[in-house]
Amino acid sequence: MDKKVWISTGAIVLLVIAGGLAVFWPYRNGGVLRLPGIVEVQEVRLGSKVGGRVEAVLVNEGDLVATNQRLIVLEAPELKNQWKQMKARLYLAEREWQRAINGPRVEEKDAADAARNSARARYVRVKKGWRKEEIDQASSEYRSAQADYNQAATEFLRVSALHDRQAASRTEFDAAIAYRDRAKGRAEAAQFKAKMMESGSRPEDKADAMAEWKRAEANYALLQNGTRQEDKDIAQAKVDEIRAQLEAIEINLKETDVFVPLNLGKAVVEVIAIRPGDIVAPNQPIVRVLRVEDLWIKIFVPETQYGLVTLNKEVQVTIDSHPGKVLKGKVIQRSNISEFTPRNVQSVDERRHQVFGVKIRVDDPQGVLNAGMAAEVTIPRD
Repeated sequence: MDKKVWISTGAIVLLVIAGGLAVFWPYRNGGVLRLPGIVEVQEVRLGSKVGGRVEAVLVNEGDLVATNQRLIVLEAPELKNQWKQMKARLYLAEREWQRAINGPRVEEKDAADAARNSARARYVRVKKGWRKEEIDQASSEYRSAQADYNQAATEFLRVSALHDRQAASRTEFDAAIAYRDRAKGRAEAAQFKAKMMESGSRPEDKADAMAEWKRAEANYALLQNGTRQEDKDIAQAKVDEIRAQLEAIEINLKETDVFVPLNLGKAVVEVIAIRPGDIVAPNQPIVRVLRVEDLWIKIFVPETQYGLVTLNKEVQVTIDSHPGKVLKGKVIQRSNISEFTPRNVQSVDERRHQVFGVKIRVDDPQGVLNAGMAAEVTIPRD
C-alpha cells in the first residue's frame, strides 16, 4: 500500500477517535457527566408604591434580614393628614347612619303627638264657633249698650229742647250730643260682636285650622313610621364609601414603610440605592436583597447529552472553596431554548456545541454556597 494512503487512513482514524472522545468527553471518569456551572441566587427588588422623602434607612448593605423586618421609612405628612380627615368623615357618616337605623326618638314622637292633638283641638274649636255662654254674654252686652244709647238719645232730646228755649247752655247741649254718639258707637259695636259670635268662625279660619291639623297628623305618622329604607341604604352606602377611601389611605400609609415580604425568607441586603433625605419615586426599587435560601447552580448541557438530564434527577456538586465536600442536588428546570447555537448545524459533531440551560437545586444546610461561585456538577449516567 502506498505510504500516502497509509498516512491518509491513519489521519481519518485519528479524527474519528477524536470526534468520539469529544462527543463522550463529559462522561469520562466512571461514565458520569461532569459539567461546570455557576452558583446563582434569587434577587428581589423592594420599593414603595407611593414614594416620598426618605426619613430613615434602618439596615446596611450586607445585613442579614428576616421576614417582616422594616428596612426603609418614608415621610408621608400628607397621607397622615388625609387619614385624619377621612377618619372624622367616617365618624360623622356612622353617626348619621346610626340615626337613620334608630329612627326618631321617643321624645320626638311624644312631641309630635301633642302637636297633632293641639291642632285638632284648635280645629274643633274654630269649626264649632263661640260657646253659648260667650254668645249670651255678647247679647247681654249689646242690650246694655243699646239701653245706654236709648238713655243718651232721650237725654239729648231733653237738653235740645231746653237749649232751644235757651234754658240750657251750649256746653250742656254739646255734652248731650257727645254722650249720645258714644253710646251709639258702643251699642253698634256690641251689636256687631253679638252677630259675629252668632255667625261662628270664618271659613278661612276653619280651612287654616284644618290644614294645620292635617300637617300635625302627617308629621306624627312620619315619626311613627321611622326612617325610610331608602334613607337607611343611602346612609349605609355613604359609610361604606368612606370606609373604602379610608382603607385606601391606610394601604398607602403602609407603603411608606418598606418591609421584607412575609414569604421571602432569609435574605441579605445587597444594595441600598438611597439615603435619608432622598426623594423616591413611586413604584421604583430602592433596596435589592438576595434570598439566602433560594440558591441554585446553572449549567449548560450539550444537545447530544440533553436527553440524559431529566427533571428531579439527583446529582452531586463540588466547589473549589471546600475541596472534597460533596453537596447533593436535584434537577429542577430544563430550558426549552438552546443557546450558543452555531449559524448552521450540519453535522452530528457540531450538535455538541448547541447547549441547553439546566438549573440544579442544591441542599446547603451549612451555607457554604455563595452567588457567583464556580461549581462542578456530576450527573450519573443512568
